[in-house]
Amino acid sequence: MIYFCNTFITETKPKIGKGYLDRGNLRKFTNFDIFKYSLASVSKIYKWSKVILKIELDECYKHRQDELNQFIKQEFKNCPIHLEWKRNVHQNDWIESFDLLDDRLIWFYCNHDHIFIDSDNSYLNYLVEQMNNDSEEYVSLGYSHWPELIRTAKLGGSSPPFNLNSYKFENDYLYIRNNCFDSIQIITKELYKNWWLTGNFNQYKLPRPDYFGIGLAEIKNVPIHKSIIPLKELCRHFDGYQHCNPPILNNKCPAIEIPQGFFDNNIKIDYGFDERNVDITVTNLNPKINSYFAENIKGIDYKWTTEDIPDFWKSRISKTNKSDNINDEIMIQHRLLSILDTIYYNGFPIDKEVENTIINLYLKKYKDYCIQ
Repeated sequence: MIYFCNTFITETKPKIGKGYLDRGNLRKFTNFDIFKYSLASVSKIYKWSKVILKIELDECYKHRQDELNQFIKQEFKNCPIHLEWKRNVHQNDWIESFDLLDDRLIWFYCNHDHIFIDSDNSYLNYLVEQMNNDSEEYVSLGYSHWPELIRTAKLGGSSPPFNLNSYKFENDYLYIRNNCFDSIQIITKELYKNWWLTGNFNQYKLPRPDYFGIGLAEIKNVPIHKSIIPLKELCRHFDGYQHCNPPILNNKCPAIEIPQGFFDNNIKIDYGFDERNVDITVTNLNPKINSYFAENIKGIDYKWTTEDIPDFWKSRISKTNKSDNINDEIMIQHRLLSILDTIYYNGFPIDKEVENTIINLYLKKYKDYCIQ
């Protein structure tokens, strides 16, 4: 699979687009550092056959190009890298990029702020294998916005055509059929070719297929295709999902932070304590705490057990301080409740078989636990 990122790093807000994003009590970060965090989160999750980076830096970040270049080389040091300091903007740019695609699957990413937060890559590898073995030409997989995707699955997804009860349950994932052209998907090379190499629309500015103000489907026919929905969260949008319809608030699936010490390999973690450590250099984990820090200053950073810590954090943790009063089974139960709380919201229907599969996928990291 190829990692293909096409993005513009700026601090200028789009005139239209995401709308209101509430980070609550969380710290603010530059888009430059968020992008570095995003790259670090995906660099080791898969043995990329190629890494294609088309990155345009706004004037405010031109002086940091060398810094980013060195960071990319370090993070993807075992991968073939094709790096350009200019992003694709028009159809002809995308057509030219097609010659770089020599693999069936593409991790397609036209953003800077979606973070891979799974604790390992086993489920991702499974999904990629399923896609590679799929006989259909046009297949995609939404790797972010998981709470939104799982809630709207029975409606045929968050994009039209809406079709009640349209999803199919297959092994350990769902799939629906729609014409989703989001820029945060794994797609087949054939779907990329259909998007960008059919029709004539070079006159439009399209640095991403779902560009603000005008999208690919408003210009040409986009094929209805098999769209896979994971049954486990792979990536999360850095600023959360208040911009979804309906909004998903910080009390259910909060925005996230770059942990203090991440870039210095000095992450410090407190786990299982009843009260939040107010030391800002410490990241607090406890699935038993009712509220998130994003909405409540006494809340927890993440309702995770230590087994849920993202894989790309692990080599950067310098200290983990665990409470002496931890009951592992109770911690796991509360962790699972937090996942269900994330997906059961605003009355969207989720079948029991889907719920059980979600829970069992999360339980795989804990020995001797499963539900029937």
